[in-house]
Amino acid sequence: MNKIIHGTLPPKSTIGRHTHEGDSEIIYILSGRGSVEDDGEVIGIEAGQCHYCPKGHTHSLINNSDEDLVFFAVVPVQ
Repeated sequence: MNKIIHGTLPPKSTIGRHTHEGDSEIIYILSGRGSVEDDGEVIGIEAGQCHYCPKGHTHSLINNSDEDLVFFAVVPVQ
């Protein structure tokens, strides 16, 4: 049930807003830049930075740049 994800978000795309009901998520940006929508607040994020979405919260990863956004995510079931 735990997930470890290595993903690439193409330019001008998003993973979509979603709520972590029974888990949390940690996203580490490997390369590129974009934004995170964290409970309605939009925050810039770039390579070398990490975003944490706790259980019960809503977020989205957004690539609003012209280059790929490469990330590593861990979603542990709680």
